[in-house]
Amino acid sequence: MKLHVFPPSPNSRKVLVVNAHLGLDLPLEMVNLATGEQHAPGFVALNPNAKVPVLEYADGGTLWESNAIMARLCAEADTSLWPKSDIRYDILRWQYWETAHWTPALSPFISRHIFGQMDADLDTAAAQTAKYGAVLDTHLAGRDWLVGDGLTLADISVASILSLRAQCRYPLDGFANIQRWIAAIEALPAWQSAERIVQATLAKVQAAS
Repeated sequence: MKLHVFPPSPNSRKVLVVNAHLGLDLPLEMVNLATGEQHAPGFVALNPNAKVPVLEYADGGTLWESNAIMARLCAEADTSLWPKSDIRYDILRWQYWETAHWTPALSPFISRHIFGQMDADLDTAAAQTAKYGAVLDTHLAGRDWLVGDGLTLADISVASILSLRAQCRYPLDGFANIQRWIAAIEALPAWQSAERIVQATLAKVQAAS
């Protein structure tokens, strides 16, 4: 198997963190979103949505959608990231929440500050971030992790978009529990491993531009 990723993207970061945490060392195929490689016919054949990440199997089959890929990677190991218990449903709840609410709330800040889309509605985005930030911050009160007593896929899914919080100026001031939680996640060896890949990719993209 191999992973098709653009490491700076939050969804690619998710699978990079899991790949590192589990020690799978799956090979990485870089898809440069900055130059539109996701629209190349060869890549669209892997994912008709023209988005990363994609997990490609040895037989040529593929799996796309980052949260699904993370769960599939966990099938390669006995791991507490994706426990074989009813805790999985709680993990899934937070992953659905991330997809339906958290990422949409923060995405306009990415549109403005990374892609330069000046018509991004940051007022609405700020209101949505306050709403869902409060949900997350309240849940994390007295907790180290989103689900159970340790790191799970829920934490990785919800945290990954926060990797862009400084660059994109997310309005997260006052959410002390979120700040504590994301600091703990960023200290994890698997997260730091993914961050090194991200920085190396950014350096290559900048050098080529």
